[in-house]
Amino acid sequence: MIVYRKKVLQIGAPHERRHPLEGGGIKITTFVPLQFKRRGVSKVVVAPANVEKPVTDRSQSPSLPPSHDSTLLRALGRGIYWQHLLDTGVVADTAEIAQREGLHKTFVSDHLRLAILAPALVESALRGELPRNVTRLDLMRDGIPACWLIQRRRLFI
Repeated sequence: MIVYRKKVLQIGAPHERRHPLEGGGIKITTFVPLQFKRRGVSKVVVAPANVEKPVTDRSQSPSLPPSHDSTLLRALGRGIYWQHLLDTGVVADTAEIAQREGLHKTFVSDHLRLAILAPALVESALRGELPRNVTRLDLMRDGIPACWLIQRRRLFI
């Protein structure tokens, strides 16, 4: 539990409390821990890892349209294109790509790692269906395993 500006912020697992009222009713208090993550220039709410659907929407149309992360899509495009240049022999190494593009060699190497993402994850990104907590920075910081099955498990898809 954290006390912040005279407010108690609870940290932990989601839970529900029932409080009996004097008139015979019950007051229900629900606590769901949420995180805020930056996605591009906006911030999104991310549910805890063990809660798959904190809110159930029963409407016919989706309440939120698919959201495309343009930063992630641009990085994916660069990484796949640069990998294609290496595979076809147009360039010899990452240093040559960096020199041609006017970028630092480590920037190119970091983006090349995105080229090993599973095709299903790339398609999900193009459709805007990746979880909102999957960002370019998170993928590059945490590293991308070579096994596509492990990638899907790590990204909860």
